[in-house]
Amino acid sequence: MMRTTPSRACPGWRLFSATAALPLMFLVAAAHAQPAVQPQDVAPKPVPGQTPPITPNVKELAVPIPIALPPAAARSADVPNRPLAADEAVRIALRSQPSIAAARAAIAAAQGRTEQVRSGLLPTVSLSAGYTHTETLATEGRASSTSGQGSTGSTGTGAGNTGGTGTGSDIGTIDTTSGTGTTSTGLRASANIRQLIFDFNHTRDLVRQASLQERAAADNLARVQSDLVLAVKQAFYQYVQNSRIVTIGEENVTNRRSHLDLARARLNSGLGLPSDLVTAETAYSEAVTNLVSARNNQTIAQITLALNMGIDPRTPIDAGPSGEPPLTTDNVQSLVDTALRQRPEILQAQSLIGAARYGVNAARSTNAPSLAGNLGAFTRGNNFPPGDDSVSIGVTLNWNPFDGGLTAGKVKEARANVDSAQANLASAQLTVVSDVSQAYVNVRSAEQRLITTDSEVANATEGVRIAQGRFGRGLGLFLDIINAQAALVTARTNRAAAQFGVDQARAAVTRAIGAAPPK
Repeated sequence: MMRTTPSRACPGWRLFSATAALPLMFLVAAAHAQPAVQPQDVAPKPVPGQTPPITPNVKELAVPIPIALPPAAARSADVPNRPLAADEAVRIALRSQPSIAAARAAIAAAQGRTEQVRSGLLPTVSLSAGYTHTETLATEGRASSTSGQGSTGSTGTGAGNTGGTGTGSDIGTIDTTSGTGTTSTGLRASANIRQLIFDFNHTRDLVRQASLQERAAADNLARVQSDLVLAVKQAFYQYVQNSRIVTIGEENVTNRRSHLDLARARLNSGLGLPSDLVTAETAYSEAVTNLVSARNNQTIAQITLALNMGIDPRTPIDAGPSGEPPLTTDNVQSLVDTALRQRPEILQAQSLIGAARYGVNAARSTNAPSLAGNLGAFTRGNNFPPGDDSVSIGVTLNWNPFDGGLTAGKVKEARANVDSAQANLASAQLTVVSDVSQAYVNVRSAEQRLITTDSEVANATEGVRIAQGRFGRGLGLFLDIINAQAALVTARTNRAAAQFGVDQARAAVTRAIGAAPPK
């Protein structure tokens, strides 16, 4: 239906407008002063000469209480009872995160392998001692037979040996002896010193390879720390952002509650529409739903942050004011060069290439001759200490000129490892350049979004002010206030996301260029 608006030049219209605005303004003020919950049994007042108003059937909604996790059995001593800054959360993570302990263990294992290989260059001393007790319980009897020309007049003297006078042949004789028990004791001890003299640098190449692998393990620890710092900071700022959105949601619920009270007061006074009350109740329910969702996101973000910090995920965390420093340069190439010099992935790949090359040298000398010197001392005897002593000095040459292709196979494998390590370095370099480029674009885009959301919040705030002013003067609709308030909530939510998006993007740039973690 079209309404004809009288000309504002008419003095009577001005008087009518001013007179009509006074009760509307009074109703707006009275609605804000009323309690949060209106009784449901108050019926709208009929206005004389008008159709009786419709009483809308709306369902009242209460704001649910926040869901709280049961506290951890023991609070981590690293987490103070005060708001945390982002760098403090990072330090806790570097001390408590199990992934850091695993990376340190990998370094210790690499050091152990280096020590094992280096032992081949150092003298080795071996000692041995033994005691042997032998007791003979029985010996087997002996049987013998002899034939020959006997001597005339000779008399046999051996046991079982008979002789006769005259010329003739002796008949074969048998000699049997019964066994008797015997005992013997043996003591022995020896010491030997061996020193490698020369093996065509086979062992030294293995030591150099293991040393570079140890360095690569240290670079891997730096990479794990860098990734952890970024994960903790992103989780921290996400938690702060979600907490801010909860605050916005709570304020929105309060505003929607006041709108609902205003719509109910106008309807009860006969000036409002039933549809306004339904619209206000719907907007209020939507605000409560969004608040419940925001609280859930806040709790999930807190759990994720605690997990990244390496503490019990149920630990309460209060995030304090934090922020990342802005970029000091717009020279992307300078950022790329810095990253290629100090990113742990690049350093690790370079160490593995060097280790693979030493592996090739060691493989080539697999069957090379090796020369070693030996010095030994040996003693043995039946008494203690033994009295039969000896000393030995010698040189040992080992060479296996034909090994069935073992050396050739090792060389082939080692060269393939070099090719693989070089390919990994090239891939790491591309990844680093991509990380720096994306991080730079993201941080500049986030800063631009922050500026635009500032304007969005200012405009949305002004929209709410205008909508409320027009409605208070009878020139606007109640729905205009609802829509303006919804636009303001969206703008404030975007502003929070943009603010903490800037911090997350700046943290990504810090990680992309390989900056050292906070101490």
